[in-house]
Amino acid sequence: MSDVQWMREALRVANSGTGATYPNPCVGAVVVKRGRVLGKARSDVTGGAHAEVRALAMAGRAAKGATLYVTLEPCNHRGRTPPCVDAILGAGVARVVVAIEDPAPHVAGAGLRRLQDHGVTVELGLLAERAREVHRHYLHHVARGRPFVTLKCATSIDGCIATASGDSKWITGAPARRSGHRLRAQHHAIAVGAATVLADDPGLDVRLVRGVSPDPVVFDPRLRVASAGRPLQLLRPGVLYLHTERASKRARAALAKAGAEALELPATARGGVDIEAALDRLGDRGVRSLMVEGGGRLLGAFVAARAWQELWMYRAPLVLGEGRPAIAGVGWTSVGDAPRLELLRTRTLGADQLCVYAPL
Repeated sequence: MSDVQWMREALRVANSGTGATYPNPCVGAVVVKRGRVLGKARSDVTGGAHAEVRALAMAGRAAKGATLYVTLEPCNHRGRTPPCVDAILGAGVARVVVAIEDPAPHVAGAGLRRLQDHGVTVELGLLAERAREVHRHYLHHVARGRPFVTLKCATSIDGCIATASGDSKWITGAPARRSGHRLRAQHHAIAVGAATVLADDPGLDVRLVRGVSPDPVVFDPRLRVASAGRPLQLLRPGVLYLHTERASKRARAALAKAGAEALELPATARGGVDIEAALDRLGDRGVRSLMVEGGGRLLGAFVAARAWQELWMYRAPLVLGEGRPAIAGVGWTSVGDAPRLELLRTRTLGADQLCVYAPL
């Protein structure tokens, strides 16, 4: 096999663990010698061993003189774990092929330079574009200080996420729902609006697939969920509520009693939580990626703010007519003013169609 094929394998391994290692990126590493794989691994959960260390441990003494393929620059600093460069040098690896440099200020080429200073052959840039896609959540947060935002909706062919009465179970079939749960598992946090919580009582977990459930975030300007007076799945510790000054003291006290966390943010002119401020604060908290799952008004608020990077639209061959729109509360006076999107890819999931878009 060639360098390209080995790096593809490292990228496949990295991508398979996206979402399981937050806030750390999930790196992939493959140790190869004379055409044989000696070790292959992805990053462990935060606080555990990095991909390079795990792969080298599998290789053992045979790693001396081998080539290490890694999707992101090995670290040269001590955080929760020792530097990966120490393990690479200690193993006697002769050559390190890296897809992309880690742009984080505490890395930023330092790992590559140290390897070169110790006589290790370093090659940078193999399959860099694919690596940037695999690590896009991490890279976006490092560059902008905000989470990578993915909008997700499941709609009828005419763009509705529910009937006029609010019924939405189920618009799409089982394959599309499993895909949606895999998408959840790839994200650090997941957001819904208060109306969705009150209407559907979602758990926002990944019960249909194997993976780590994202951290729930509820956009609830007045803390209506806490005032509902009934048990709800998201009234619990580990859930973050974003609200405005309009939330009453009684609602704040009820939320605190439930063990959930509250964060007050500026309000928009319409009384909603300011999306830009929310992303800034989530970014400050180290949230790498945010999946926005609904309802329509929350999705519309992100579209209006132009504060998103990808839109995953699952479309079912179903007509709902005068139902509830996927993107609500926002509109344009002319077609020319409306934002155009780039279609990144499509996939058929049973009877449904997945289309992934990015803003132009």
